[in-house]
Amino acid sequence: MEAEKIRLVIRKYLSEQPRNSAEIAAWLASREGYSGSLDLASLMESDPNIVRIGTVRKSGMAGSTPPLSEWATEEWVRHHERAKPERN
Repeated sequence: MEAEKIRLVIRKYLSEQPRNSAEIAAWLASREGYSGSLDLASLMESDPNIVRIGTVRKSGMAGSTPPLSEWATEEWVRHHERAKPERN
């Protein structure tokens, strides 16, 4: 699967709700034609429609394993963004 097609299917997958890096990787691995040879974080960071919205930390995580990133589409973020408070 080429990089642009992978970005497209990831955007579609994230349109429903945010997902973490592990969920995205597992979902992609289950799809036919995905070899798993791409750096998913770099791939998603290079797409202006996909944003990193946070990290997921699991209790009991040991070692130098980085926390999982949480990803969403720009459209999902705009739709769920809190209204800014009015200034007096």
